[in-house]
This record gives sequence, C-alpha cells and structure tokens, in this order.
Amino acid sequence: MKKLLIIILILGLVLTTAVACSGGEAADDGSENQEEAFTYPERPIELVIPFGEGGASDTFARKFASIMSKDIPEPVQPVNKSGSGGLIGMIHAFQQENDGYTVLEVTPSHVIADVLNSSDDVKFLEDFEPLARIQQDLYILSVPAESRFDSFEEIVEYGQENEITFAGISPGGLDDMTLNALADATGIKLKFIPYKSGSEVKAAVLGGEVDIYLDKIISAINYVKDDKIKPVLVLNEERLETVEELKEVPCSVELGYDVTIGSFRGFVIKKGAPQEVKDYLVEKMYETYQTEEYQDFAELNLVNLREGYLAEEDFAAFLQENYEMFDAVAKKVGLK
Repeated sequence: MKKLLIIILILGLVLTTAVACSGGEAADDGSENQEEAFTYPERPIELVIPFGEGGASDTFARKFASIMSKDIPEPVQPVNKSGSGGLIGMIHAFQQENDGYTVLEVTPSHVIADVLNSSDDVKFLEDFEPLARIQQDLYILSVPAESRFDSFEEIVEYGQENEITFAGISPGGLDDMTLNALADATGIKLKFIPYKSGSEVKAAVLGGEVDIYLDKIISAINYVKDDKIKPVLVLNEERLETVEELKEVPCSVELGYDVTIGSFRGFVIKKGAPQEVKDYLVEKMYETYQTEEYQDFAELNLVNLREGYLAEEDFAAFLQENYEMFDAVAKKVGLK
C-alpha cells in the first residue's frame, strides 16, 4: 500500500508540474503576441493657428477644435502663432516633435510660400503631410458703392487701356495672386496699392480710394447687404443661386474666364508621424465635419457653397495642383 501511495503521489506531482509549465508557456506566448494597445491621445493636441485672433481662419479652427474635442479623450487646444503670412506658425509646428501632438491649420498662403521660396528652413509640401481639407471658400469681386463701374465687363473694357487699382497688405499674397490670374485672363492692367492692415484695406475700398475689392464672401457680404459695395463677379463655375444678394451676379466661368481661385482651410501634420495617429486624426476630423453643429456653422459662414472635405491623398493632389497654378501666375507677373 505504501509503495502504491508513493507512486500515486509522484504521478500527481509530475502531472501538476507539467500543467503549470504548459500554462506558463501559453501565457508567455500570449503576452509576446499581444500588440500594445493604441492609447493616443494621452495629452492635449496643440492646434497651431498661423494667423491672428478674430479672422476667418481663427474662427473656423477654434470652432472645429471645440467640436472635435467632444469625441476624443484629450482636448484639441488652439494656439495662435501669427506673422509673416502664416510662416511663423508653420515654422513653429515644424520645430515640434512628429509625434502627432501638433497639428497645423493651413491655407493657400502656405502653398504660395513654397512657390515664392519664402522660407529657407521649412518647405510646406516637403515637410508636412496632409490630413484633411475642411473648407473651400469663394471670392467675390466688388467695387465701391459710388464706383463708375456697374459690371465686370465695364472693368475689363476700361482696364485693358488703363490701370485698375486694388488694395492689399503685401504683394504676392492670395489676393494679389488671384487678381493677377484674373488680369492675365482678361488683359486688364493692375496696380497694387499697399496698406498696413485688413481694416485699412476695407477703409480704402469704402472710401473709394481704389477701383476694386476682392474678398471672401463671408467678409464682404455684410457690405453688400448694406449697399456699401457692388458685387460684380463671383469667382466660380456657376452663379450662387442660393445667396439672395449674389444670385444675379455673374460668375467668372460664364463670362469665359476660367479663374475660380478661392481660399481653403485644412490641417496637416509634420512628416514622419505614426500612421495610426494620422489615421485616427483623419477619422475624427471627418466625423467632426459631418456633425450637425459643424454643418450649421459652415452654412452660417457661407463656406458650404463648395464641397469642403478632402482626405489625405486627395488633399495632397489638391495642394500640388494649387502649387502649379500659383507657380504659373507668379512667373507670369514677375513675382518669381
């Protein structure tokens, strides 16, 4: 009996040891194969707004960040880094780690900076990767309320023989590029009149100091409603039938001028950020774009007149097209 009991105990010990070893190996295999959990974001995401407070780009970025922050673990925190037409903010974003915790808002100004080689240290299209375009804005061309011109055709007829003046903050900016593209298409002669700020530009227009006024719809529409300016052209493929004050204003394409340049706003990230972080941001940006709150904001600010959203590859192609367009304009007018 004693021998039998000893044999049973030994067998039991062997079986227990084997099971323990087998379980330990299984646990080790499971831990080795288990992927590390994706925990981004673990701290606030900085959204660099490369322009001053209160403008269209600032208002948009802050609203978008507010909506997006409602659906992610950590907030998107807007930070203004203004100066040099968007360059200061771009350089600041480039100087941060490419870990996904710094996102840069971008506009045509950053593409134009590449065209004009405005920065030796940072190249927008080379050093950043697109996440999403959110807005496409429309430009309208207007004249002061007391202007001699009542139509764009009158401006073209006069401008082919005489200089047409316009106000701007700095040569080579989006307004300057757009008007020069229009001048190239129509044959009018343009003269740039520099002013120190956007408010001074508007004052010059309202005071009749310059012939024409080019601006985004949201910035000009109240002047139209108050009869302080007369809109004569919408830079678009078709008339804006849904905007009461502009539905009778011709568009550039219907007059035979294929110039439909407008502003846009979107987001990029420093090149080299983890792919799963980029995928996460693109997904959350699209979800934010689709919310009723954002769509109401877009309608209120008249940035719903063109489809705004483009994701990574399509946005990259769009940026390249813009580069080629602005590059051609810059060469024609001697800016490059």
